[in-house]
Amino acid sequence: MTEFAPLTSVEFSELLKGMTPSAGESIAVAVSGGADSLALAILLGEWAKDHQVFLTALTVDHGLRPEAAAEARQVTEWLNRYDIPHVTLTWDGAKPDSNIQDEARRARYRLMGNWCREADVHKIFLAHHQGDQAETFLMRLLRGSGVEGLAAMGRVAPYAVADLAENREICRPLLTVAKARLTATLTALNQMWIEDPSNQNESYTRVRVRRLLEESDLEGLTVERMAQTAGRMGRVNDLLRDLIDDLARAAVTFYPEGYGEIDLALLREAHDEIALRLLARVIRQVSGAAYAPRFSKLEALYERLQGDTFKGQTLGGCRVSLGRGGRLLIRREAAAITDEFLIAPGERRLWDGRFWVMSGAQKGRVRRLDENLWRIACEKSPALKKVKISKVVRDALPCLCYDETSFVLPHFIGTEEDGGFQVTFMIAETS
Repeated sequence: MTEFAPLTSVEFSELLKGMTPSAGESIAVAVSGGADSLALAILLGEWAKDHQVFLTALTVDHGLRPEAAAEARQVTEWLNRYDIPHVTLTWDGAKPDSNIQDEARRARYRLMGNWCREADVHKIFLAHHQGDQAETFLMRLLRGSGVEGLAAMGRVAPYAVADLAENREICRPLLTVAKARLTATLTALNQMWIEDPSNQNESYTRVRVRRLLEESDLEGLTVERMAQTAGRMGRVNDLLRDLIDDLARAAVTFYPEGYGEIDLALLREAHDEIALRLLARVIRQVSGAAYAPRFSKLEALYERLQGDTFKGQTLGGCRVSLGRGGRLLIRREAAAITDEFLIAPGERRLWDGRFWVMSGAQKGRVRRLDENLWRIACEKSPALKKVKISKVVRDALPCLCYDETSFVLPHFIGTEEDGGFQVTFMIAETS
């Protein structure tokens, strides 16, 4: 049986290259109490003290197991030994009956992201290791994912929740490290850890995949080989992303009103793989969705675009249609918008995954500008009837409502009084 050595502080410093916090910076680490995250927290805590960096450990109690609260208290006790501050975040409210792991993951990222925003923390460290990389690759392979899905997790990546991602990133320094080295690190410190019973529950796909990697006698079906392959796919994906960026610069225009246009001739001239990926990207950006539409649906759309009979369709929360001058219009489907929230004076939030909105001097509710509100606005300001904006685009814009008949429109529509309501399409802002 192979012996695994603990990670040394010198090795860990090397793993932090490219994600190193600056002296005086505050950072966070996600800690479940399992061996992986506990080892990362202790290693990171030691490094942080030596480099004048302030570290806080975050644990999320999902409320899904009765033992979770006691486990969080145990983590606090353990981390106190290493002088690492620890905060427990609680997922309150009703819990889902299905897709529990995915929903719990989303809740975890949102809770941690909100804490980081309030604490002005811009780097959060996660303990994904070589085994996680291999499991993710194999799971996605079984689902039939393409190159992008099979690419390795990034060492540094934007935060996983869109409205919390601004200037905030995930750091994964352990992606090349075997899990056994993390448990060896804790064993050398005489430090116990918590075993999550869900890691033995074979109703979860990830657990079955982990067992397959551990028990398979097929040559090459190993954690190391799968993680290496994921890394190679990551390099291919980086090349494809560069090619898509080149095509996007030549063929795509985004507008501050929240829609995009693609030069159809350039799209048709491009390699099919690049064209499909560009379509996926633009639809995802205009819809504000976390994920692009299914690849099979994109392929069907792309095939229809090759002929001269395309009449338009909806896909991924967008309306896709032909515009003037050989342009393909990608506009948000108003009926798919459900986002509404209260916003405080001067607060900045992401609405519908697309627009950064900031209120003026008054609090109000940000919601979709529907036809009824537009009619009321035109009655108050007849000049609005001359505003050159299509109904499809207009109906997918946000407005700031104070009551049923008192509201302000986005500042760029051109009303005399905008109430300080600032609306910025996040893609146009960065493209």
